[in-house]
This record gives sequence, structure tokens and C-alpha cells, in this order.
Amino acid sequence: MLRQNTYFPLFLTAPVVIALFALLLYPTLYTFYIAFHAPDSGQAFSLSATMFLDLLRQADFWNNVVVTMKFTVASTVVSFLFGLSIAYAMEFVRGGKDFFLSVFIIPLAIMPAASGLIWRTIVEPTSGIANHLLSFIGVSGFSWATDSSTALFTVILVDVWQWTPFCFLILHAGFRSLPPDVHEAATIDGARPLRELWDISLPLLTNVLIITAIFRFMEAFKAFDTTYIITQGGPGSSTETLVLRAYKEAFQFYRPAITSVIGLWLLISTVLCTRYAGDRIAKGDTE
Repeated sequence: MLRQNTYFPLFLTAPVVIALFALLLYPTLYTFYIAFHAPDSGQAFSLSATMFLDLLRQADFWNNVVVTMKFTVASTVVSFLFGLSIAYAMEFVRGGKDFFLSVFIIPLAIMPAASGLIWRTIVEPTSGIANHLLSFIGVSGFSWATDSSTALFTVILVDVWQWTPFCFLILHAGFRSLPPDVHEAATIDGARPLRELWDISLPLLTNVLIITAIFRFMEAFKAFDTTYIITQGGPGSSTETLVLRAYKEAFQFYRPAITSVIGLWLLISTVLCTRYAGDRIAKGDTE
């Protein structure tokens, strides 16, 4: 009877659809309105690209773009490779696997704000434990978060530490989903582990790899908490990403128009970067 009533599924999903439209569509449309609203026109619904053009002419904006891409690409690539290495190594662990799994996911269980406070204490130049440990091997230590040459590296290091377990968990589940006879056949044929990984396991896990990279990329692209707590975008603007710039424009300088324009840039960039991967996954499912 339920299958014959085609309106019943729509009735069940209607409240969720309405709630999503109210929570997502209205803020998005309002952001577009503020970004394209001509501030001095005096007309309620006028459209203008003034804000976009002014932002493109600012050197600070392009510095924010470069910092964002450096942070996103480096953090995504390093955490993805670490997660893949650990997930594949776990395939050869025979004892204590539950213990290692529990230890590996601890950074992921800590809130980003809390991990930022912990790492800010660790990398403090005079009293932090990082420089104290380096002194045992004769290294004088670094001004981790207070020097413009090392600040971006420090926030990337913290982000990789926190989100490598995320990549590890998804890729570990992917390896566990492979048929066991795949590894057995490769072992019988005399394939070495790296050869088996490259020629057999990775091709079978293509969609899992793409999904992991997409989610990791999007998380790094909109990272805020850790960077804000450790450096607040400084020194200067050496760690000021687009998200941090949008926060400062909104809550420190009270300029909602610039904030909306930066938000639209973030939205467009995310959609363009993930579009290819989505098409690739859809194509793989239909083959």
C-alpha cells in the first residue's frame, strides 16, 4: 500500500526539506544580496560588482589567497599520505590492533579549540616543551608561532596532527572492505607489499581515496579554530587565511559587505575544486 501511495514519501521528507531550505537558502541569498548591493545607490535592490572589483585590487586579498592555498594543499597532502601509510601498515598488524586504533584517533576526539590551546602552550618559545626537548639534542629552538618564517609551518603541523586520524579511519575502512582473497592472491604471486598496494589495492580504492581527499580538502580550506587561537593570523598576515580575513572583517572591522564577498569567493572556490572529483566518482559508479 505504501509503495502505491507516491505522495507518502514526499509527506515524510517535506519537513526536512523545508527546514534545509530555510536554514541554507535564505542565508545564501542574503549573502548574495549584501555582496552585490551598491552601498551608495540608495536603491533597495540595486546590483553592483564594486565590492568584487575593490577586493581584487587589494594586495592583502591575494596574500590571503596564497596563504589559504599553501595551508590547504600542504595540510591535505601530508595528512592524506600519513593516513594512507598508517592505514596500510595496520593491514600487517596482528596483535594489539584495537589499542593502536584507540591511540591513533585521540587527536580527532579533541576539539579544535582545545588542541589549539594545547599546542600554543607546547610551542611557546621560552617555556614550551617543544624547545625544551630540542635543547637535549643541541638545537637552540624556534619562535614557532611568533616568527613569520615558521608560523605557517606551525599551524600546518598542528592541523596535520589533528586530521591525519580522519584520513586514517576512512582509508582503514576502505582497506577492510577489500575482499581478503585479493591480498592472498598477491602474496601467492610473490608481489611485494608496495607493489600490491600500487597495482591492486589503490586502484580498487579509487573512489574511497577521492572522497577522503575531498573531505580533507574542504576541512582544511575552512579551518579556523586552531589557526586563530595559535597565531590569530599573524605575525603580520603570514597565517591569515580567507576564513580568518572574513572573521576579522565581520567582527573586528564591522564590514558585512566585504565579509559577504569573501564568503562567496570561498563558496565558488569550493564548488569548482570539488566539481571534478564529484564527476569522477559519478562516472566510476556508472562504469
